[in-house]
Order: sequence, then C-alpha cells, then structure tokens
Amino acid sequence: MRRITILLAVSTLGLTPAVAMAEGKMPQMDFSDPLTGAQVVWMAIIMVALYFLMARWALPQIGEVIEKRQNHIAEDLETARHARTNAEHAVAELNLAIQNARASSQGAIAEAVNAAKERARAQSLELNEQLDVQIATAEAEIEAAREKAVAALPPVAREVTVSLLQRLTGEAADLARVDRALSALATQG
Repeated sequence: MRRITILLAVSTLGLTPAVAMAEGKMPQMDFSDPLTGAQVVWMAIIMVALYFLMARWALPQIGEVIEKRQNHIAEDLETARHARTNAEHAVAELNLAIQNARASSQGAIAEAVNAAKERARAQSLELNEQLDVQIATAEAEIEAAREKAVAALPPVAREVTVSLLQRLTGEAADLARVDRALSALATQG
C-alpha cells in the first residue's frame, strides 16, 4: 500500500519512479521541483491560519470551560465546607440534646423511684396497721376461747373424775371430795 502511494506521488510530480529513486531522495522532499515549494507555502499558510483559529477562537473557549469548571469546583468545595460546618453544629446540638434528655430522664426516674418507695412505705404501714388490728382481734378471740375452755374444764373434769372413780372402785365417788381435789389442782396449775 505504501509503495503504491509513493508511486502515485512520484507520477503526479511528473517524475518517473526510476528518476526519483535514482537520485536517492524521496520525491516529496525534492525542493528542486516547483510543486514541492508550493505545497510547503500552502502548508505554512494553513498552519498559520490554524494557529490563529486556535489562538483566537478554540483556546479561549477551552480556557472558559476550564475556568468555569474551576469556579464550579470551588463553589462545590465551599458548599461542602458550609455543609460540613452545619453538620458539625447539628451533631453538637444533637449531643447536647441527648445529654439534656438523659439528665431529665434520670431525674424523672429518680422521682418515680422515690414516689414508688413512698407508696410502698405507705402501703406497708397501712398493711401493718391492718395486720395489727387483725392480730389484736385474733388474740382477743383466742383469749375468749381459752377463757371459755378454762371455764368449761371444771365441770368436765368433775364428770370425768367421778366417772373414773366409779369405774375403778365400782362405788359412787364423794362429790365434795372430788371438788376439793379439783380446786387444789386448779390453784397449783
């Protein structure tokens, strides 16, 4: 492919391939040919035109884009710094609110515990009073029952004693003697 391109270039210049190759130069670099000089001049004109086009139009636009991008990045960084500062303030306020909430909740818990202890003390005193009344009532009932039982003992004891003496001796017991013996036992016990 390259050889075909060289041959076409040589043939457009009017040189035969054998002549160009015989001189040992590339035909495109043969400045003795008037076409090569014209090509170099047009190349210089095109390069200068491209330079001015790039310098006056393309490079300023690229510069503007780069400057806008830098400004945008700077604004984003400033926004990020501002957001970071706001976030740090919000975190500090949140921590303060948490500490205040903990303090108030601990105070409320202490108040609730104290109130519960006071209610428990009051209930305990009330229950103790009720139990004291119930104990006093029960003791009174027991004492009344004991007195009744003690009052019922002499007749029962007399009857049992008479019955036992009769069974053991086979005779009727002397009631006056049984009464004296039972009253002597009652005064000893």
